[in-house]
Amino acid sequence: MTALVKDCSGVDAGFLMVPADGHDPYFPDSRNPSALLLQLEFRDICALERALSVKGCLEPLADQALWPSLAGCSISHQAMMTRRYTVPDATIRSEDGSSLSYMVEYQGPAEDANAWHVSYMARHPLLLAKFPGIRAIEIYTPLSVVTGLPFRDRGAMQRNKTVFDSTEAMNTAMACPARDELRADALKLPPFSGAKDHFPFRADMIRGGPAR
Repeated sequence: MTALVKDCSGVDAGFLMVPADGHDPYFPDSRNPSALLLQLEFRDICALERALSVKGCLEPLADQALWPSLAGCSISHQAMMTRRYTVPDATIRSEDGSSLSYMVEYQGPAEDANAWHVSYMARHPLLLAKFPGIRAIEIYTPLSVVTGLPFRDRGAMQRNKTVFDSTEAMNTAMACPARDELRADALKLPPFSGAKDHFPFRADMIRGGPAR
């Protein structure tokens, strides 16, 4: 998988994520159904669509015979635009360079999607930045892409990711007063339907290869 990402033209970086432990007091019973999450950062949408074409660099992901550890898993994907927000200190300080990514997925839809995004982005990043030890804040909204590969589109309304050094660092952050503020703000968001899933992952960064 690492070699595939490094050989994929147009990818600046990737994150190979596997489920990890982590405790959020507002979602203590969340059970992560994922075996693997692969997050790829493409330089532009054209590079992404080339990768998703038949004989593109991501085509091997559709061949489950190449990935025996994922036998029986269903593959889904979604293209999204990334918005990054400032944090006090973005330096990862784990011993092995890995991090803990806390992913949140809002399935939606909202009654008014734009009003929902406006409300979320106006306040949530500011509250997240108050978490001790937070290393990154990213919010993702959907993009429409053309693909020739047989992956199911997840169709989420929005995702966001917060990054910490470790499970312990995430647990410390989830116990701080800012977590209560964030929960109170979430209850003020405009109406939306669908599930809201919260899952921690251990994330290892993979640097992309040179542009071709």
